[in-house]
Amino acid sequence: MHEMSRKQINIPKVLDVSWMKEKNPEELRALLKFQRLKPFLEMTRNVYPDLIKIFYTNLSLEGKNLVSSMKGIKMLITSKV
Repeated sequence: MHEMSRKQINIPKVLDVSWMKEKNPEELRALLKFQRLKPFLEMTRNVYPDLIKIFYTNLSLEGKNLVSSMKGIKMLITSKV
């Protein structure tokens, strides 16, 4: 008999971007640049949904750091990272 995981699953956070339609394009660009989101939103590289799922499934908090592991490799995500 398989034992099921009892790990809590968090509700995904969703961003409502409808407010962007009301903004002046230059103002929006400046806001994204200020928040350092522009490069993230312009990414065109490959996305690996299975790896992302594994990363978040294994994610935990150790002190003030996020920790995850994949294929035996531990990843420590600090506020500096």
